[in-house]
Amino acid sequence: MAAGAVLIRRKRTTPAPSAMQDIPDLQKIKHLDYQPGIKPVLPVSQKSFPRQVQKPGVLPRPGDTSVIEGAPDITTSLRTLTEKYSLDQFTIATADGLVFASSGGEDAQDDAARFGELFASDPLAETPGVTLFGLDHKSSDLVGIIRTNLQIPGDVAKMIERDTKDILNRWI
Repeated sequence: MAAGAVLIRRKRTTPAPSAMQDIPDLQKIKHLDYQPGIKPVLPVSQKSFPRQVQKPGVLPRPGDTSVIEGAPDITTSLRTLTEKYSLDQFTIATADGLVFASSGGEDAQDDAARFGELFASDPLAETPGVTLFGLDHKSSDLVGIIRTNLQIPGDVAKMIERDTKDILNRWI
């Protein structure tokens, strides 16, 4: 019985291991109170720098490049159009959501399905990074789908529409 009492006393007087002993870096810290004078040191990649508020860029003025001359097919003409106007991607879709023609890219089918029907039901709908316009070619309602994060001035939008009609008249 005396041996049991000694063991119980030892157990009560021996401090239990703490979480701070398990983590080597925490053993150096004496207290975890808020210390306003101490600032965290961040690696250069994580430092926050004041961001300058930038307005969205505007498409540059296009050159005099012909979108038809020298192009062997409609896809090449549409690629020339995207280069001429600094667009990311350009797709012509039917009003029921099918790709009619495209400059290429992974999003052409998704864009046609999503924005072809959207434009047919709500021509004024806006989506960031996408500009839509309607076309009528040989009694078919088509939708021009422009992918760019830049603003398109009204006169440049008219030029894109005119070049698109020229491409359709040449190839279709």
